[in-house]
Amino acid sequence: MDPNRPMTKRQINAMETRRRLISAARVILATKPFEDVSIEDITKKAGVSTGTFYTYFKRKEDIVSELRSDDFFNIAEKVNGMDDKNIIERLICYGTEFLGSIEDAGIQVCRQWTKDNLSPTPMIGSDRITKYSFDYEAVYTVLSHSVKKGELSGDAPLDDLALFINSQFYGLMVAWCMSDGKVVGSKCVKDYCDTFVRRTLDPYMLK
Repeated sequence: MDPNRPMTKRQINAMETRRRLISAARVILATKPFEDVSIEDITKKAGVSTGTFYTYFKRKEDIVSELRSDDFFNIAEKVNGMDDKNIIERLICYGTEFLGSIEDAGIQVCRQWTKDNLSPTPMIGSDRITKYSFDYEAVYTVLSHSVKKGELSGDAPLDDLALFINSQFYGLMVAWCMSDGKVVGSKCVKDYCDTFVRRTLDPYMLK
């Protein structure tokens, strides 16, 4: 589609219908587990026919992927541009936004999204990268940027650090789901980074 060409009425209507389906799913999943929600529930809430759903999504699980489609590389790129913050502060920003965006989607969406990604299958729209690899690379990008900035030494074990930090963020996400929202991961990121990540990075800090 040419970005400079105005959309037709048909394209505008299609975008609005798709938006309504996603919005309806978000509202319903805020109060009901995924397995208790039917495609008919979603289309009824959106005010469209059941068949319309399949114009935009192949299956019910795909709409959850849409609700949780945040590009965490965008978060990584944003925090890498925070030149007034050190590596710990940038990791706090990344982790808080990472978990905050997941929490904003709702606990039922997160539970289903987690189930969908436990098997290492390629992400929707990709024939090679898994969700785990995608998130790992985002954290690795934040760490490698700090090496380029001269904050971390070149011998810092970035692979291991990215693994452990990303795993902890996942752990906080799972704790949020398993505690039925009592443990709010985004509110724990600062303490985790200040207490544990700071000590881990300290031997490799150059400034």
